[in-house]
Amino acid sequence: MENTRLGLRTSNIVGNAISNGLAWFGTTTGFFGVAVIAALWEFLVLSGMHLALMMPMMASFFETGIQSGPMVSGSFATWACFGVALGAALRLRNKEEKSTAFASFTAGILGGITEPTLYGICFRYSRCFITSAIGAFVGGAYAGITNVCAYAITSSNFLALLSFSETQNLTINLINGIIACAISLVVGVVATYFFGFSKKDLEKV
Repeated sequence: MENTRLGLRTSNIVGNAISNGLAWFGTTTGFFGVAVIAALWEFLVLSGMHLALMMPMMASFFETGIQSGPMVSGSFATWACFGVALGAALRLRNKEEKSTAFASFTAGILGGITEPTLYGICFRYSRCFITSAIGAFVGGAYAGITNVCAYAITSSNFLALLSFSETQNLTINLINGIIACAISLVVGVVATYFFGFSKKDLEKV
């Protein structure tokens, strides 16, 4: 029992150190930090580490009403994940797998659910983890450069685009937010289509 408690305390300390380190990195390295955290986001989700990272982010949002920098990184990782599903649907030849990939894209874009893509596509075709990270990195970099901010906590589906609108400087932030999401999606699609699958993967019909 004592060993279990010690292990839990150690895990908690290590987890907090990692999340605090990532938060610090994201806020001190400009657009690059936003891009890197976006690229790592889905891996953090799979490990549950994103929850620890979200707590200080949410506290900051409740205080200021604004999400900026690394706080919006997850949005672009999500759109890159949508791109992976769509790229897989366009590239895979097996009808059943193609249908599953398209269903994963639909679940993502409409419901904000990325698990079908992560567990149904990326775990089966590990290259898709890399293509997802590439899309998230590029979209996150654009968002960091243009200082995209979000003004609401929403689900991660297409309606989340509305979180980029606010009363002041409405147009430019909304446009840059949409562009950043579109970049993540398109890069995710293109990278997955061309690099997400081996020749053996595509032999299934």
